[in-house]
Amino acid sequence: MKWQYWLWLMFATPVLAVQDRDPFQPPLVVPCVSSATSPAAWQLKGTIGEPGLRHGWLLTPQGQWLRLQPQQTLLDGLWQVARIQARQLEFNEVGVERLCLPATAHIVLTLGKP
Repeated sequence: MKWQYWLWLMFATPVLAVQDRDPFQPPLVVPCVSSATSPAAWQLKGTIGEPGLRHGWLLTPQGQWLRLQPQQTLLDGLWQVARIQARQLEFNEVGVERLCLPATAHIVLTLGKP
């Protein structure tokens, strides 16, 4: 009798761990990142510092000022500051699946361009 209990426990546990899914419905996927969660509409207003350690000053469409430094992540960890040059700031998209096309994985903001 004891061995039947262990046998049942061994085979029932994986079955209980699996959630039922309707096989006629498409599988759940991560929603695409909207353009609202992208720094593409931000404006680079200036950079300060030396080539080894620069900071960039940006203005968001909502009027918020941001001071960014290299390797800083933002927008819930979806974007990272890749490089800050004298007149440019580059972002790379991180941690997002390439399920949605077209997808922008790299954004460059240039000083003086809206």
